[in-house]
This record gives sequence, C-alpha cells and structure tokens, in this order.
Amino acid sequence: MQPVIDRGRAAALAVDADIAGRVRRKGYATVPGSAFRTAAWAPALAGLRAAYGQLEPDAYLADGGAYRLRRHARYRYRAARQALLPERPGPYLQSAEVNPFAGGTPRHFAPLPPQVRDNPFLHALLLRSVRVFADTAAPCDWEVDVHLVRIRALADEMGLPSPEGVHRDGFDFISLHLMDRRRVLGGRSIICSADGTPIETPLLAEPMDSLYADDRRILHGTEPVRLDPAAGAPEGHRDMLLTSYRRAD
Repeated sequence: MQPVIDRGRAAALAVDADIAGRVRRKGYATVPGSAFRTAAWAPALAGLRAAYGQLEPDAYLADGGAYRLRRHARYRYRAARQALLPERPGPYLQSAEVNPFAGGTPRHFAPLPPQVRDNPFLHALLLRSVRVFADTAAPCDWEVDVHLVRIRALADEMGLPSPEGVHRDGFDFISLHLMDRRRVLGGRSIICSADGTPIETPLLAEPMDSLYADDRRILHGTEPVRLDPAAGAPEGHRDMLLTSYRRAD
C-alpha cells in the first residue's frame, strides 16, 4: 500500500507539552485537550468524532454485556521513510496474561471505513505520538493499533471501560484520547505503578484530554461509567480513541 500520510507532506500537530520527557521520568503524561484543539484541525477532528455514531457491537465481552461498541485499524510506521502506512484489517491479539477478560484469542473487530482510517487529524495525531515515543527509544519502525471505542451507560446497565480491571495492554507504549463524554458519571482513569500502587486518578472530561504511558512501567484502568439521572435521557456514553505502539521487528 502507498503511504496515507508522511511527515514531509503533512502539517504537524504541534503540542506545547513535554510529553516525551514526562513519559521518560514518570512513565506517563496527561495532556489537556486544549493542547490539540486548534482551528486548523477542527474540521478533521469533528469528522473523527462523528465516526463514533457508526461503531459496531463488541462481540467479545465475556460478561455478556452490550455496553461496548468498537472499530479497529492497524498501521505501520516506517522510520526510514517517516511514513505511516495502513495495514490490512486483521485480528487484534492480546495474551490471556495481560487481558484475562478477553485475551488469549484473536479478536476480529469491524474495520474503520476508509474515510475514517485516512482522517487527517487521526494521522497527524499518530505521527505526533510516534515522535513522542521515538524520543524515549532508539529509532525503529512501529506497529500501531487504533481503536474507536464507545462505552454506553443505560438506566439498567453501567458501562465498563476496563472490565479486566487495572492492567497492561501488552505493548511498548499506549495513548488514550477522550473524544466525547455525554450524560455519564464516573469514568476516572486509574494510573498505577507496576506493582499496582495507585498514583493518580485523572478525569478525562474535555475532547482530546489525553493520557500517554509506557505500558511496560505503568498499569492503567478506568472506573465504570453510570448514566447521569439528571440528564433525563435513556443513554449516556464515553467515546475514546485508544492507540498502542509496539516496536516492529
């Protein structure tokens, strides 16, 4: 496949935050969404957020719940060309050790449609993240997984963003980005050290509020989300863009 976007042709997504330095020092960094939301990127970001209305049910919830909707895409970053290329749709793999809830079996999620897979803001964000994590490691190619996930909360069913509890994802680095949050309570992120000691519980509340982490050093999770009874609506949701990065062989 031809590169969808590369650093030579694409406008950079500038973020005035020492993300790489904080990831090196602490293992993680939180970044306010205002650092990403600029007028130049507003149309593409709006298009990405609109894609959450077209997700499909996650068929791999071991508890039988219907609270998670999802789509998935894979990319490869070629360091020599500084290019991000889409990969063919394929299974998402996690070991049962890192994900006892749903790991240990290949999971085939609905793919991103081309207009979402090629969204300019999404690609600029992925390239920005590659630069962050490349600053913490030797130059290399990267395998990148992208998940659009909606967690729904209903009057009779709360949503579980992390049904497996506090965990690792089994990659080198991860980043989590809030896309939307409506009519829900709860949902604080949980950040712990490698031995499970709690460090911080930030609330990602505004679009593009983000968490970057070294998945080998930091455990993470998210509290359940409940429907806000004051909203006067039958459903609420929390939309997340979840990305993971593994050094390619």
